Amino acid sequence: MRRLKFFIAASLVFAATQASGQVYSPVVTKQGQVDATDLQCLTRDIYAQAKATTPREKAEAIWRFFLTDGRFVIPGFWYHIAGWAYEEPMGEVLDPMELIHSYGFGLCYHIAPLLEAVWKAGGFEDARVWFLTGHSVAEVFYDGAYHYFDSDMMGYNSIGKGDPKVLPVASVHQIEQDGNVILGKLTGPKEVDASTVDNPWYPADLREDAIPGLAELFTTKNDNRLYAFTRYPQRHQMMFSLRPGEKVIRFYHPESKELFYLPFKYNGSSWEEFPQEIEHYQIKTNDGPRSQKDERRWATGRIEYRPPVTVDRTKSGDDWTSVFQMPCPYVIIDASFIANAALHSAGDQVKVETSRDDGRTWTLGSTLSGPYEGQWKSAPAVTAEGLHGKRTAVSGTYGYLVRYTVHAADPNRPPAIKDLVLTTRFQLNPRTLPELTAGHNALRFRSGEEVRHEMPVSADAIGSFASLMKNANYVSDGGQGFLVNTGDQTAEIIIPLAATEHNEIASFDVGARFLDLRDGLAPDKFTAEVRKVKPWPRSDAPPPHASISWATNESGPFRTLWTYDPNLKWKDGEAIDRTLRWPEVDRHVNALPAGTRRVYVRYRTDGMAIDDFRLATNSRASATASSLRITHIWKENGLERTKSFDAAQAETYSIDIPEAVHINNEALILECLNPKQ
Repeated sequence: MRRLKFFIAASLVFAATQASGQVYSPVVTKQGQVDATDLQCLTRDIYAQAKATTPREKAEAIWRFFLTDGRFVIPGFWYHIAGWAYEEPMGEVLDPMELIHSYGFGLCYHIAPLLEAVWKAGGFEDARVWFLTGHSVAEVFYDGAYHYFDSDMMGYNSIGKGDPKVLPVASVHQIEQDGNVILGKLTGPKEVDASTVDNPWYPADLREDAIPGLAELFTTKNDNRLYAFTRYPQRHQMMFSLRPGEKVIRFYHPESKELFYLPFKYNGSSWEEFPQEIEHYQIKTNDGPRSQKDERRWATGRIEYRPPVTVDRTKSGDDWTSVFQMPCPYVIIDASFIANAALHSAGDQVKVETSRDDGRTWTLGSTLSGPYEGQWKSAPAVTAEGLHGKRTAVSGTYGYLVRYTVHAADPNRPPAIKDLVLTTRFQLNPRTLPELTAGHNALRFRSGEEVRHEMPVSADAIGSFASLMKNANYVSDGGQGFLVNTGDQTAEIIIPLAATEHNEIASFDVGARFLDLRDGLAPDKFTAEVRKVKPWPRSDAPPPHASISWATNESGPFRTLWTYDPNLKWKDGEAIDRTLRWPEVDRHVNALPAGTRRVYVRYRTDGMAIDDFRLATNSRASATASSLRITHIWKENGLERTKSFDAAQAETYSIDIPEAVHINNEALILECLNPKQ
């Protein structure tokens, strides 16, 4: 076997361990703006802005913050648009942090579970989601009862006569029983008694004489179904690290109007664009995911990483391979990789591959053959193309690996690859960024204390992550498959979570979506509604059971985190017999023994399916953090202005802008400084 001599220029490696001198989860916030870093910060600031103190005031403040029409709320955080908040393999996005930070738009079946999540984070005892066949709604529990607030159609309904802001707010069940809770507020087909409602009150439906249809959604109650468990997953957090030589550039607008995350759906056999043209509403895919009511848009950003050349490397046959990790806190649009290459002969070759499953499988992107000298730009493979864009091997993910493989025809004169720049482009909700305004802007930087790795686990490939998998079978169903136990045997899946080389596991997160399919109903990833499947298991089978547990040794003992309880509890005493039993289960574990470097998560099911697995580890950050350079770019009356600050740990700073100028925010750049900078 030939052995290549070592040349600095050809040794491109990422150590999959935590590098020293990183900046961990940097956050810049502006005083007076809502901090959306996590749901607790978000609700705290929503309450503060609304001066909400009572449960009713807090519930309404959250409802109003997410109203879809920017006329009714500042900053217009959310807007209504179909077809754009979608990610394979799970389909319509329901994770609250993904919706808040990467999107900021969606339909009723996005905003209803988001409301549920924010209400719960805001301290409410419970909140839940209903499917009304054509519309999804949320209600929150306080004062001993549930109360329905609709941010998508923009309204709620009080019970009784008097001031609607003081009267009790109706629940879904109350409107089911009496449609006049809604209809009784009308004085005409398109007119409402303003004294009986709080503004806004379903303005689009009122304008279209559609209030009777809205009431009918509730009163035709046989097809109304309650999500009996939590509706949203908790897969994602906005934790990320910047390595020396790495920066994240977040724009307040799309870099170009043609740049956006274009979702593609997989139907089991082929890929196609997910957004659909809707002429009646003037929805055109070419326009991107913009609001149809005002000028609210999405935004884009870039992560640029210039990895240092190190002596670490991995040998693969006669080739040298170098792997770089490219995590991203936002949904990825695409990526590109630039390097200076020197390939001396026709037998020299460099290839670039990417992996979206932590290196278990690789997809070839670009290949360069010699002789060649100069700058070389490569990219991930294109896996699907449509009329309005493409899907690459990294699109729709929150991180990937890129691997360079260098082959030398002459071991004494290997190819040289240097000056590498790895770029990831992503989509974000610009309303989550600190926005400079005319006058005094007080800002604050803070950093985190943990490094997070979210495992890219998918149900159809769970075997590649598991150390043990028995009595489990994946059932494919038009791109909407799930894992079931085989025969009468309990399925058991054990997945190891490992610490990085120089760290220990400080905490970990585990979750899944379990499906009770005895009624022949399953979630539809294309509509976030309900689809019919063959009832499973058979009707005479014993009651289903499922559990999640963990241990520090694969042989146990295992500690139970969750067990399925089919006996539903009703906080308001109103039992609902029309339920969708698809528990979204997420647990956080932080009581780990000192020095824990590996844990084992065990899933067991019997008579229940699983179509989503969620796993993540958190490690303590290195004590040797680097400084961060914060750069704000804005325009004053069309003239570009820039101001930079260098921050260490928690820092405050300010930017003063003349009162009489017009401000356009352009970009916020966070750069981890190399020690020499």
